[in-house]
Amino acid sequence: MINFESVKGKVAVVTGATAGIGEAIARVFADNGMKVVLAARREEKGKAIAEDICKAGGQAVFCKADVSKEEDVKKVMQCALDTYGKLNVLVNNAGASTMLHPVHDYDTDEFRRITDIDYIGVFIGIKYGVKAMLSSGSKGCAIINVSSAEGIKPTANFSPYSGAKRAVISLTQTASMDYARHDITVNCICPGATDTEIYSTISPEQRELTQSMIPNGRFARPEEMAYPALFLASDLARYITGAVIPVDGAMSAGNYTEVPWND
Repeated sequence: MINFESVKGKVAVVTGATAGIGEAIARVFADNGMKVVLAARREEKGKAIAEDICKAGGQAVFCKADVSKEEDVKKVMQCALDTYGKLNVLVNNAGASTMLHPVHDYDTDEFRRITDIDYIGVFIGIKYGVKAMLSSGSKGCAIINVSSAEGIKPTANFSPYSGAKRAVISLTQTASMDYARHDITVNCICPGATDTEIYSTISPEQRELTQSMIPNGRFARPEEMAYPALFLASDLARYITGAVIPVDGAMSAGNYTEVPWND
């Protein structure tokens, strides 16, 4: 019988864990017996989610961190080791978005801000996550980077975000080779349009336009990103490494145009 028993007792760090996809991953991991360190900037929200997980019978702690700051990321990995004694799984989920502009209209500081969080933050996470995994002798380790459908099929006027997410894909593939013989898999999930806080702030017209571009006709639910992450964290996926997995309702598969059927 195929199940996720193998994740029980594994220790996971999830960044950007106070909302959306990160929160869903943290909750699904905990529901399946994993010990979770939630990392994010919003302390009150993070502590509340960790407390909620514990009340439901899971194990979780919160560690405040900004993934663009190296010392914060080191602190998160140390928190995992100090609290649970090991680190088996790292989910680099934290990210930031920006407004649409042509390349020449972007402020250089804004371009750097997106790159620092969405790309450099993943590098720092891998750097110190791997050190924690190796130093603690942890087994069956997995790094799961959350890129985006934008990293596969970019959108015009979205260069800092699309570029950073494409870079995460390349970093995932490189790291997968670096650690393939060290019991650490490295894979990448590329979510499409997902019902999170970001999409709750856009206009109904923008939402309708985005939805019309999705071949299956709807936004994803955050938990639909969490279950692929759970699979990649499990022993069922030990031979999967260097994979780039679109979870986007075929949004990145091509240019979608709806036409009437003849029958």
